[in-house]
Amino acid sequence: MKSHVLELIKKGESEIIEFKGSRSPLDSLLRAVCGFLNQQGGFLLWGVDDKGKPTGIDNAEKKVEDLTSRLMSDINPRPFVSVSVQEVKQVSVIVVRVPPGSDKPYSVNRKIWVRIGCSIMRAGGESTVDLVEQSAMDLERWERGSLPGFSIEDCDIEELSKTRKEIAAAGRFGSDIPLDNEMLLEHLYLRRSGLLTNAALVLFASQTRRWSPNVYLRIVSYTSEKAGSLANDVVLDGPAIRTLYEAVSIIQQRTGFSSRFKKDQLEREDKPAYAIYALRESLVNAITHRSYDSIGGCIRVEIYPDHLIISNPGKLPEGWTPKNLREEHKSIPFNPDIARVFFLRKLMDQLGVGTQRMISECKQLGAMTPSWQVEGGIVSVTLFRAPEPAAEEVLTGRQAEFVKSLKRGEEFKTADYATAAGVSQRQARRDLAELEDRGIIERLGKGRATLYLRSQGGAR
Repeated sequence: MKSHVLELIKKGESEIIEFKGSRSPLDSLLRAVCGFLNQQGGFLLWGVDDKGKPTGIDNAEKKVEDLTSRLMSDINPRPFVSVSVQEVKQVSVIVVRVPPGSDKPYSVNRKIWVRIGCSIMRAGGESTVDLVEQSAMDLERWERGSLPGFSIEDCDIEELSKTRKEIAAAGRFGSDIPLDNEMLLEHLYLRRSGLLTNAALVLFASQTRRWSPNVYLRIVSYTSEKAGSLANDVVLDGPAIRTLYEAVSIIQQRTGFSSRFKKDQLEREDKPAYAIYALRESLVNAITHRSYDSIGGCIRVEIYPDHLIISNPGKLPEGWTPKNLREEHKSIPFNPDIARVFFLRKLMDQLGVGTQRMISECKQLGAMTPSWQVEGGIVSVTLFRAPEPAAEEVLTGRQAEFVKSLKRGEEFKTADYATAAGVSQRQARRDLAELEDRGIIERLGKGRATLYLRSQGGAR
């Protein structure tokens, strides 16, 4: 992040970059953000002077709270922006990331501001008309539409309550959080002209498929890399964020953990097969960026022995390629109303940097870099299973050789091990008991009927 801020500073002020000195009043920052919202979005760097020198902000965390509160209270409609503190050349700079607004025109205390070149100007009559026309076009998006009959009675009240609590705790929405559920939805722009929107359906409907047959998430497991025999299949239907947590839990259960014993330690060290952040971020992106009006499409997770694929109907912004996703990029949510709730509940990080963190988290786990693809109206990301600890680091030579010869899920008997390792039945039972304790194999049955199974998530 630090290097990215320096890159922005080097580029200088432009239509998408604005510098504000440490003494700049909050009102000038609000106008700048409003201008970005009404145009193509951008970055506001508070704590950088006109010459591009980082001067820093004292007590930056408190200033972030003050700025966030003013952004939420003084800009109308409430903006979808992220505010963070970044250390640059040993000083604190406040970075405001502003995506193009989805509810234009935006105003500060009823005055509309736009960004023209490097300047913030109050919008004239023609500019205002253009913004209103753009707002009318935005209302045509699927998430802004509504379904006859869908009402607050069809929403999951517990999910609404949880949303209210998490938004309040995150502090990204200001202090005006209604206790009434219908008013809460209205403040989140999920209730318009007295009707709940399709975005409200995705986020809060108790049974999404009842109202929209393609709004669900499917998780499929295969026994081989070539989509061979189907091992398991489940469909998740309900509020989007609850579905997100359920999906992550199911994927973890199916993919297991890599296990090992460190030298001089009795406890086993477990690590997930897939980086948790990468899983969550991939699913969040699939939910918030998918094309919901595509017929017959759904969010799909396909689990293979050594990788998994998360896909959704959709497309990238015009001119983008999968390569753009590997780099820090401007955030352009395909469904901003849905994305806003994920952001307010802290399920989206600073806008536009999630994929970079995915790459970093996978690298720390030892897994290959995620791979993105766009083909036939489907956007997909492939996550690769982290390599498991080498067995020879924790096992005797004969144990390691035998384990390496097994495939995941392969069954064998005590006699099979004794023959392969060249040991007695008694020693074989001791060796196998140790492997079982370490989670590398599982025991099935008792006595003479005992079988052993190579664990799905154990060390190789």
